Amino acid sequence: MSLLNRTDLQEFAKQQTHALTNLWFDCSDETPFLPAGISMSQKLENERQLSETLDWLSRQLESSTQRGFDQQRFTEEATHRIKQAGVSIFGLENDQVNCIEQLGINRTAEAFYHQAKAFDPFISFEDIFQASRNVWTSNYLQVLLGLPVALTPSLFAYSMLYPVTDNYLDDPHFSLAEKAGFNKRFGHWLKGESAIPQNWNEEDVLDLVRMVEKQYPREQFAQVYESLLAIHDAQSKSARMPKWPEQLHVRRIAEMSFEKGGTSVLADGFLAAGELSAEEMEIIFNYGAFAQLMDDQEDIEQDLRHRELTLFTEAARHGKTDGVMNRVFNFAHQVLQGLESFKNPQAAPLKKMSMKGIDLLLMDAVLRTEKYYSKPYLRQLEVSFPFRFEYLKRVRKTIRKKGISAERLIGLFSPKVESLPISVNASELAIAARLPVMLVK
Repeated sequence: MSLLNRTDLQEFAKQQTHALTNLWFDCSDETPFLPAGISMSQKLENERQLSETLDWLSRQLESSTQRGFDQQRFTEEATHRIKQAGVSIFGLENDQVNCIEQLGINRTAEAFYHQAKAFDPFISFEDIFQASRNVWTSNYLQVLLGLPVALTPSLFAYSMLYPVTDNYLDDPHFSLAEKAGFNKRFGHWLKGESAIPQNWNEEDVLDLVRMVEKQYPREQFAQVYESLLAIHDAQSKSARMPKWPEQLHVRRIAEMSFEKGGTSVLADGFLAAGELSAEEMEIIFNYGAFAQLMDDQEDIEQDLRHRELTLFTEAARHGKTDGVMNRVFNFAHQVLQGLESFKNPQAAPLKKMSMKGIDLLLMDAVLRTEKYYSKPYLRQLEVSFPFRFEYLKRVRKTIRKKGISAERLIGLFSPKVESLPISVNASELAIAARLPVMLVK
């Protein structure tokens, strides 16, 4: 067992953040690393197949409230059609489109839904959906590390800390002093120190920390708690960052982003395995840094509204969003190569599927926030996308008109759960596995 202590982990996070920041600025902001272009004839064929699938799905939704609707038959047929789309439209192989089910990630998703509702009966669909993204990250790491895919107590607790703490810190009924006091007490609990919860929300946070302690005794798994303190420290630094228009050097913004994302997913790794090698720590930290870039790109409009300083808001304010997105494509190509170091044979289909999906998800994210990008840049990305951008925008508009929400769609796929947030959206990195929800989110 490694004898990594808090000082060592802090130094590791500092060095890795420095290395990633150097890599970020070494990446070209002029030419993105993109997959091969797709011909117009192939795009039109893809659109025909997608429209046919969506027409069928629309008819099923209209009849789903009628007496005699066969839920099980619908689920089987819809799953088959989605897998077919994954193969024919996105170029996936059969073992790749089947790996989510074969690895048991869908069963973990259902377990998380039930446990989240048991822990907090009033938790919203959106909160479960957001927390479930961390569950999937944890499952992904379990597969890479050769561990059984399971919703362990500590992974459930860490995933739930996101909505529980965020809701507390976003609640306008609590003063800044009260929130600062909570953050201090939270740090004490992560260190194993005593502090009295001040309200029911803080009691929930303490209960979640105790779930981790029950699975990982502190005296045996010090790394687990050092990693949780590392993300707590990074989140606290992020919260103290100034709002624009106050100036902050762009390198500092990048460092803050990479530290927050890297330590967040590193904690997932330690909670999944208990301990990690130095090589595993580096690869997982890098993966988290990239994931943070995806989150910041997705949240660009919200972050601009709240005057948050991120690489994307800084670029948008100066009309340089095309360039920062080019860097994301190139950065991803560099740092995600490290995932190949995980040699677990069972992970191969999931890795291949996710790597094929990353570029497509990035392009889709640009389309969703297209007002921040130039028209020539959108045309450049569209060449490598399986659909015409205008077609996909029309599809989404039609879906919204019909009132098809992610919650309704996912619930229809899950006979046992009225709104299960991952069974179809099992992989944020596998575009085919999340096709139905991708269209309505």
